[in-house]
This record gives sequence, C-alpha cells and structure tokens, in this order.
Amino acid sequence: MNKNVKTNLCVALCAVTALSACACSTAQPESTFDSPRPWQDDIKVALDGSYEKLDYAVAVYDTTGGATDDKRVKIADGKMTFALSEPVSGDFTTLEMSFSVTYAADAPAPDAGLTDTIVSRVLFSTNSLAAKEMQKTVTLADRDGVQNLSYELTADYFGTHEATFRYIASDEAARTLALKEDTCHDNEMLFFLARAQTLAPEGTTMFRTVNIFDSFYNGKLTEYTMLATNSAELVSLDIGDWVKDFGIEAVTDEQSGETTYPVPCYNTSVGINAERHGPPYVVNYAEKPFVRGEKSHAKLPIRIGYSQYENSRAFRYTEYTLTACSFDRAK
Repeated sequence: MNKNVKTNLCVALCAVTALSACACSTAQPESTFDSPRPWQDDIKVALDGSYEKLDYAVAVYDTTGGATDDKRVKIADGKMTFALSEPVSGDFTTLEMSFSVTYAADAPAPDAGLTDTIVSRVLFSTNSLAAKEMQKTVTLADRDGVQNLSYELTADYFGTHEATFRYIASDEAARTLALKEDTCHDNEMLFFLARAQTLAPEGTTMFRTVNIFDSFYNGKLTEYTMLATNSAELVSLDIGDWVKDFGIEAVTDEQSGETTYPVPCYNTSVGINAERHGPPYVVNYAEKPFVRGEKSHAKLPIRIGYSQYENSRAFRYTEYTLTACSFDRAK
C-alpha cells in the first residue's frame, strides 16, 4: 500500500472511534459503570425514554510544521453527530454516529476538495452496556492514483456471533470472522463507555472493547483493555454562550467587563492499555451536568482531540468541539 493510501485511510478511519494498536492487551477487570448512566433521564420526566443528541464541529489540521495554534494549518472542516435513544420500555439502547469532513481546495493532494463520510449504529444492552449488534460504513471519495478503500462492517454479538467486512468498491466477497459468545463492548461506544465510569482528577478507570476493523486487519478477534486517565487539573473551555441555556454559569472579567460561559471539564486521556499502542484520544468531559428543564445529562464530551503520527512525527490533528445538544426528540 503506497503512502497516499495509508495516509488517507488513516485520516478517515482514525477520525472517529477507531483506535488501533500494535499489540493486544491482557484481560483485566473493568471499573464499575455509573447507575443510572449519565445520559439517562428520570423515568418521571422521560415519558418516551431517554434521548441525547450531540452535534460537533470538526476541524482537521496539518501539523507537520508544528502543533501550536500559530504553526498548524487547517486543511478540512466537517461535522459529527451522536444520537442516543433509550426506549422507556425495552432492553436495548441505540447509539448512532454520523461524520463528514470536506478538505479545503488548497489542502494537500490528493485530498483537496474531497469529502469523506462515516456512519455507524450500535445496539447495546441498556442494563449491561454489552453490544448486541453494530453496523458501520466508511465512504471515501475517489482519489487520483489511489485505490478506494471504502468499506462496510457488521457485527452480530448476540445472534450469529459473526462479523463481516466488505470493501464497497471491490467485487471481492465479504469476509467473515467468528465472535466470542461472551458479552463485550464495541469500539464504536468508546466515548460513552469512558463517560459512564467515575471521572475524577488523577483518577483512572478501565473497560474493554472489541475493535472489529482491527480484528479483520489482524485476522483474529481483537479486544483491547482501555484506560481513561484524568489529569490533576480541570480545564475550562469556552464553546459559546449557547451553553447558558443548559445551566452553565456566566463569568464576567473584572477588567474588561466581558461575560463568557466557560465549561469546567475533566481532561481525560482514553487509550489502549498495552506496551505498544497508538496515540490516545484526549476527551474533555464536562464536570457539571447540562440541565434543560427537568432533564439533566452528565459528563458530556465537550471537546475531543486526536493526533496522528507517521514515523514518530505528528502530521495530522483532528478536533471535535460541541456546538449544540438536545435531550428531547424532534417532533
């Protein structure tokens, strides 16, 4: 596979919940998950079940000249949405993700002007968070001189215990892989699994996920032990005054008189617990719940950052920043 293929595939695959590693980790006990979950509404106010929609602005930067704000160069913009739906009566919760990124006209070849998309859907147990089934489609734009590696993944954890992988632009038959008959979490749930455990300064929690893409890449079922490790200090993020509608308090600068609505956040590194591993995600989870009416959702992921490396040198950085959220289904 040539360098362009590897670069473009890595950008699209690592952009959303596709951590990769060079070694499997050993099985270790998981930390306890919150009960109720951070996204669950009180049954008295959630007559149609719990719901959460999180919208993000996506920015991709070229960091070959440096990672600081004055040296990195934005080469793409996009958007991402997580929509979680939990029926008031039912055993399973649905988590859907949609992602798209469009490269600027002056972005490096062969990406310039092109759009890549990812959509996924996970059905998981409301009680245990064990994945029941997963579907994912990665659609890459055609690039000059580069093989199109768009693909589809499926996993049936409770029924056939089988996963499939298929290159969309190929006549090659879909590949299959046996899944274990024990319960497990899917990698597409990554940020929500970390969120559903106790977050505290200098605290660390642990959970396991099956990565279906890596399983096909490695030729065997690949499950990772994940660590969510928090920094000692909180970080404060200003993502706009829209957060005041969710109970975030105003802060007024005594000298300038400017009023902002900073969101205190845990600074959480989410990565694979293995000697040889890829770079972690850095996720800023809100320290205080976002409250709208009678509904309160805790530990929202406010900002997500991910660096990509080539020959031990950072060359891309992708950042997702929360721009809107809703706890009520559209009517």
